[in-house]
Amino acid sequence: MTQEDTAASRSGGHLSERSDLSSVVVASAEIELGGDDANSLKEAADTIDETKEEEFDVIKLPESTHTLLFTAPIKSPAFRFSFIIAALSILCLLLALSNNIILRGGGEIPANVGMAVKVAQYASIFIALLMEEEIPTGLYLLRRIPKAYFKSKFPELCYHKFVVSCILRICVGYLFLVNVLFILMRAREVLDIFFDFIALQFLQQLDDIAFNLARMGVFSKSLRAETTNKYFRTEFKKEVDKAEKSRRISLFLKAIYFMNLIGLLCGQIYVSRKQSRGDYQCKSITVIIKDEVWEESVVQVPGKDIEKMVLIYPYFNGHYNQDGSSHDGRPVYVEQNKFDGTEFNTTSPDPVHIRVKVPARIKYCKSIRAWVFTHEYIRKSNSTRDDSDCPWLLRSEETDVFDIEEVQGPWQIWAGVIGRTDVDIVCNECSEKADCNLNGVCKNDGKCECYNNEEGVTFIGPHCEVRLKDDCRTIYGELYNDTWSVIPTPWDDKGLWQSYDRPVYRYQGGNPLINDTDVVVLVYSGDRWFGVRQRQGERLFSKEGQEFLKAAATNYHAFWDRALQNGTIVVSDATTKDTPVGVDFYRIGERGDQFGPYGALYSLQLNNQTGRGVFRCTDSRPFVYADALPFPNITGSGRRISHTEELFDTFLWLGDPN
Repeated sequence: MTQEDTAASRSGGHLSERSDLSSVVVASAEIELGGDDANSLKEAADTIDETKEEEFDVIKLPESTHTLLFTAPIKSPAFRFSFIIAALSILCLLLALSNNIILRGGGEIPANVGMAVKVAQYASIFIALLMEEEIPTGLYLLRRIPKAYFKSKFPELCYHKFVVSCILRICVGYLFLVNVLFILMRAREVLDIFFDFIALQFLQQLDDIAFNLARMGVFSKSLRAETTNKYFRTEFKKEVDKAEKSRRISLFLKAIYFMNLIGLLCGQIYVSRKQSRGDYQCKSITVIIKDEVWEESVVQVPGKDIEKMVLIYPYFNGHYNQDGSSHDGRPVYVEQNKFDGTEFNTTSPDPVHIRVKVPARIKYCKSIRAWVFTHEYIRKSNSTRDDSDCPWLLRSEETDVFDIEEVQGPWQIWAGVIGRTDVDIVCNECSEKADCNLNGVCKNDGKCECYNNEEGVTFIGPHCEVRLKDDCRTIYGELYNDTWSVIPTPWDDKGLWQSYDRPVYRYQGGNPLINDTDVVVLVYSGDRWFGVRQRQGERLFSKEGQEFLKAAATNYHAFWDRALQNGTIVVSDATTKDTPVGVDFYRIGERGDQFGPYGALYSLQLNNQTGRGVFRCTDSRPFVYADALPFPNITGSGRRISHTEELFDTFLWLGDPN
C-alpha cells in the first residue's frame, strides 16, 4: 500500500469528498506530520475547500437588457432600447393574462378534464418552476450584491436603479407564473398546455434574445458597445467571512421556490377539486324533448306486473338538478317536480290516487361514450334482450365532453325502434340581468328572481321567460264565451298553480256542455295544453280537500298520473306559448289502434279554421280587414259581424254570441 493510500484511510474517508488538489495537499501534510495531528490536517483541508469554493462562487451581472437599465445612462439609446424591450415583454404577458383570466363567456374553466390532462397539469407545475429564472435571478442579485459592495465596484452607477431592475425581473417572473396557473386551469388538451408554455417562455426571454442580438451588432454600434463594456466582465466574489450570510441566501431562495410550488399546487388542487364536484357545470338545467311518442313503452314498477303505456316524451320536459352524485366522472341530473322545480315529494297523503314519483335521470355512460336519459321503471323490452349496463331511452352522439351543455347534434330516441330527435338543454343559472330576459333580477346564487305584477305582468320560469298578463289571468272561449281563470294558491310565491312553468286555468262557467259540479282545468303537460275533467271535483277545492289538492298539484306528472288517459277531454297543438291563448284545440273522440296516440281529434276552432285558436284574453277582440273576408258565411254557428263603433270603419270584430 502506498503512503497516499495509508493517509486516505487514516483520514476516515474525508479525502474522497475533496478535490484532487485537496487530496494531494492533505496526503503530503499527513506524511510530514506522521498522522499525529488530525485536527490540524482537517482545518487545512477545509481552508483549501473554502478557497476553491470561493473561486468558483463568482458571479457577474446577467447578460440581459434588464442590466442595461442601470448600467446605461437614462438618455442613451441603450437605456431606451432596454426600456422598450421590458415594456414589450410585460405588455405581452399582460395581454396573455387578460386572455387567460377567468371570465364568464371567455376563458372559462372547463367542467372537467381527462386523466391525461390532469397528469400534464401537475407535471407542468414543476416544469414551469424549472423554466422560470427571473425570480431567483432578481432575488439572488439583491441578496448577493448589497449597496456597499455595489458602490465599491461601480461608484459611478446608481444602486437604486439596480434595485428597480431586480424588482422588474421579479415582477416579470410572477407574471409568468400567474399566466401558467391560468393556462393550467383552462387547459382542455395536453398539447395546449405545452404550446402555451413555449409561447410564455419566449415572452419571458425577450430580454435575453434582444441582448444577444444587440451584442452581435444587429441594431447599432452603440448598443454593441454597451453590451460589451466592463460592467459585464466585473466579478462579484463571495466574501469569505460571510459564510453564514451565504447559507441564508441559499435557504431564502429555496423558500421562495417552495412557496411558488405550494402556491401553484394549491391553485391547481382547488380547481381540480371543484371540477370533480361539478362546480363548473350548470347545477340546474331545463330539458326540452321534441314531440316524440312511444305508444307501447314497457313499464315495470317494483311489485307490479309489466304494463304497456303511451310514453309521450315531452311529459319528461322540465327542470333537472344535480343531486351531488356522479357517474363515470360526470354529474347526474335528476328530474324535478313540474310545479316549482324542486324535488318530488317522497311521501303521499293518498298513495293509491297520488303516486310517489320516481324521477328520471340524465347521466353519462362511458361504455357507450354518450349522455343518456333513463328511468329505472321504463325498459326497452319486457324480455332480457336489453342487457346493456347503461339502459337508455335517449342518448346523445358519442362524445367525451364533461359539460352536458356542450353536447352537440341530434339524440337517438327509443320508440320501439331507434329514431332521432332534437333535445334542447338550457342552463337555469344566470350571471346578469339579461339572462333573466330583463324580466327579473339575477341574484347572487345565480337564480333569477322574476318580477311579480310588474306593470300588469307576472313573469315565471327559470329565466322569467313566461309572461302572464293581468288581462290574461281570465280567458274567454270563443264558442260560448265561457270563462277560465288562473288558480290562486298559497303554495307558490307567485300565488299561482303552475305546471311545467305555465299557469293552470280552471273553468269558471258559461259552457253548457260542462257540468257545474265538475272541475275542468287547462294544464300544460310538457308541450301541449290538456283540458282535464274531474267529475264531482268541487270537493278538491273545499277546506277538507286542500291537503289532497296540494299533493296532487305539486307532484303532478303527466306520464305517471296518466293525464291523457284519465279525464283529458281536449288537447292542443304542440306549442311553447305562455298561455292557451292563440293555440288551436281539439276535442278527443274515439280511441284505439286505428287512431293516433291522442285519439281522433275534432277541431274546436270556429269554422275549423287552422290557427284561429279558441281562447282570447279579457280585453281581446278578434278583428279582420273588411275587404279581406273571402266567404259570405264567415259568421257561422250563430256568429255575427258588426262594425266597430271605435277605431276605424275598415276593421271588423267578431262579437260575442247572442
